[in-house]
Formats: sequence, structure tokens, C-alpha cells
Amino acid sequence: MKICFISGPYQPQRCGISDYIDLLISEFSKINIECVHTIINQKNPLSKVANNLPDADIYSIQFAPYFFSPTGLSANSLQKLAASLRNRKLHINFHEIWVGAYPKAKWKEKILGWFQKKEIKSFIKVSEPKIITCSNSAVLDRLQKESIKAQYLYLCGTVPFSPCRETDTSDHLRVAFFGTLYEKFNYEHTAVLLKNISISLKKNILIDVIGRQREDDGFKKMQATFKSFGFITTVTGELNRTQISRKIQKCKIGVTTTPYDIIGKSSATATLLEHRIPIIAFDDRDTPTEKLFVMKEFEEQVFLLDDDSVTDRLLKSIQKPRIAQFDGAAYTAKEMLKLLR
Repeated sequence: MKICFISGPYQPQRCGISDYIDLLISEFSKINIECVHTIINQKNPLSKVANNLPDADIYSIQFAPYFFSPTGLSANSLQKLAASLRNRKLHINFHEIWVGAYPKAKWKEKILGWFQKKEIKSFIKVSEPKIITCSNSAVLDRLQKESIKAQYLYLCGTVPFSPCRETDTSDHLRVAFFGTLYEKFNYEHTAVLLKNISISLKKNILIDVIGRQREDDGFKKMQATFKSFGFITTVTGELNRTQISRKIQKCKIGVTTTPYDIIGKSSATATLLEHRIPIIAFDDRDTPTEKLFVMKEFEEQVFLLDDDSVTDRLLKSIQKPRIAQFDGAAYTAKEMLKLLR
């Protein structure tokens, strides 16, 4: 079997989708499945890719509108690729879909989203994929509302577990922030929750901001809020995967600022979950409650801020022995093969 992955620009260590593909290719190589990676960029645009697809048994396009075009629209070139993929065994994996599909979207987002949705639906109609997958509740709900049949495929973390012999001997309760710090996240509510846990355990809170940051406004808001609560904050800056893994292992709690309905598309959150630490998350109410889910393996690790019992439940969780790490890349590769065979 030979799989051809198709994606936008390749940026290892700086793009979650690039790292995701690398990890899957590595897993497939362990079971003698050959993989090639066709990259769409300025030197190799969509139109050129459409005319030069390599021979493969399966084509897996890792889809995100802005991954293929800075405007989020790819026009006729995307439809040419769809025509080239027609009559081939195609897998579309949606990392993101059209914008403006949430209740409080601005009218400009809704207009752009309308064109993106039209483009995506046309791509699906022309290419006739064997299977469509996505990684989170919001995308699955929106695709189903458009009568697009899609299935859930777990998006693994991009930082594999790296065994660490060192133990944290400090009296602090370490809390990991790994991934983008979004400004809209409720840092105040999170600080109150952490303060209550701090008092119960009689330990000071130490915030570990792990890795590089790309949202300066969110970072500043977090720092200002936590400083007012007397929390100590450390910022690591860019680290390699081994360093990140070992930093996470020293933490008792993780926080994701990605909304709960799209938490599945965050490889940073997946990394925290795979390291088996409890995660504080929030629901922005953009997707109906009955449609929300996380993968079964992690249901006991996610704690929502608006849950009345969150403090007690989180306290019990962090005092339990940590269970063995979860090999996300191996799991996703296995699940992907099940769907494609």
C-alpha cells in the first residue's frame, strides 16, 4: 500500500499539520506502508499539483482553506485538483472548514464563509471521496448540517512522550499552558479556580508557559490576570520536543484556551492529554451541547470551567496516580487505516 499525503506549506516544528503528517508517515513506515508527501506552496501551486499527482493507492488531503491560500479561497485551481482526484481512493481530513459558522460571527466572516463553503462542497462533489474525516465536534456538526457524511478521526499530539527521570521536588503546583494563548479565554475564572485549589492543597501556583507564543494579546492578558492573584509565571520560549515533554511531565494540571467544541483540532491540547494530565477547558457555546464530545480515552481528563463541581473533581484527579502515557500517533495511524481499508 502507498499513501500520498497532500497538504499546504511544510513547516516542521511550526505547523501542527506538518508535524501531524510527519508522525503518521513515521508510524506507517513501521508497518511497511510507503508514504509520499505532496506539498502545495508558491513553487508548487494547486494547479501544478493537480497535473502531477504521484502514483498511490490512497490520497489523503489534509484540508484547511487558509493552508492552500492566504485568502482562504482557492477558486478554480482547487476544482482542478478535485477533478484529478476523482476516481482515485481519496480521503479528505478536515482540520478546518469555512469561517463564520458560529452564532456571533461578523458579517464579513459570514460572507467569506459562504464562498468557502460553496468551494468546499464543490470540491467534495467533484472529487467523490471514499471517506471524509474531521477531528472535533464543531466541524462534524457543521458538515452534518450540510448533509456531508463525515466521521471522527483523532488528531494526535505532536510531542511524543519522552521518559524523564527527574522529579519535581518544589512545593509549587505547576500548571502547564502549552499552545496558543487566546485573548477571549476566561483567565479570571481560571485564576479563581486555581486559587481555590492552591488553598486546598496549601501549595503556591507556578504557571509554566511552554514553547513559543504567537498571540501576544492573550499572553499579556494572562500575565496581568495571574499576577494580580500572586501566581508565579515562567516562560520557556521555544524548546525541542524532548524538552517540552519533560516540562509537561512536571506539571499537575494543563490549561487549553481552545474552545471545547474545537479542542480536537489542537495538537497542543492533544499533547497534554496524551501525557495524561487533567485539562481545564471552556465551552464558548458555539456548538449545541448535545453535539459536544472528546475521545472516550480522555473523557475523565477534561474539566470545564462552568461545571459547578469542577474544583472538587479536579482536586481528586490531580491527587490520583498518573496513568501511563497514550501513544497518539500510533492510535491515529491505526484508526486511519481502519477507515481507509
